Amino acid sequence: MSTLGQRLKEEREKRGLTIEELAAETRINAQYFHALECDDTSALPGGFFYRSFVRQYARRLDLPENAYKPELERSLEAEAAEMDRRETALPQRNIGLPPIPTGRADPAMETRRWVARLAAFVVVVVLCSAAYTFWQRWQAETEQEAAQQKAAAPVPAPPPQAQPKQEPPPVPPATEPAREQTPAQAPPTAPHEPAAGAVKLIVRAKEMAWLGVWRGDKLLFGDLMRAGETRGFGAEDRLRVRFGNAGGVEVEWNGKVIPPTGPRGQIRNVEFRPDGYTVALPQPKDGEPPAQQ
Repeated sequence: MSTLGQRLKEEREKRGLTIEELAAETRINAQYFHALECDDTSALPGGFFYRSFVRQYARRLDLPENAYKPELERSLEAEAAEMDRRETALPQRNIGLPPIPTGRADPAMETRRWVARLAAFVVVVVLCSAAYTFWQRWQAETEQEAAQQKAAAPVPAPPPQAQPKQEPPPVPPATEPAREQTPAQAPPTAPHEPAAGAVKLIVRAKEMAWLGVWRGDKLLFGDLMRAGETRGFGAEDRLRVRFGNAGGVEVEWNGKVIPPTGPRGQIRNVEFRPDGYTVALPQPKDGEPPAQQ
């Protein structure tokens, strides 16, 4: 009786097919078809591949399933028997496995874990608080040093006013040699004295205050005045003054000391004229009481 491999070879040759053509169509190595036709199962990768190659080979030749099914079943039985034989031949070994957890926790261990977590949390909170306190103290010291440096900075003195150049008077003709005339020098003007004009203003700082003075559109002065400092200004028609600390300065207008234009720490805009002066109160914001005179 012919074997399965012989029957497959006969059917292939009847159809005029070569092993190379079968390999190209099925994408199976040609040597495996040679092994099938020679019934050499040892040349195949394994039992699974043997059965798969037989099915593809038989379907390509249009063979019925009953033509190769008994051979495939014998292959499966032989493979199962071989596996049983190998398992029986293996020595029995006792594998040490860890005990199955019961799901019960040790109360003492859990207590120690919670205490350790709580201690770590307290340490983190203390470190963060210390870092924040150090940062706040450093920032306050930095701001204080900056304020002290700004307060100690010297205030630039106003530039000296240029004195008009005086020409020597003409020498009258005479027989005697003319005496050399020395031009009279005008005394220097003190920095706090106001310039000539119909409006004269002297501002004396009782405490640190900001002062801005305009004559028309020209800014005459705009800076901080420290306690004890005095400034003088003058104009022909009017002076516009902004006091940053209205209650911290003393104002003398045309030789007359006037009352404070506002409380300490408040801003006031005042226009001084030859016939009087006008104080402009700041506009209050929504919900704020009006500024006091």
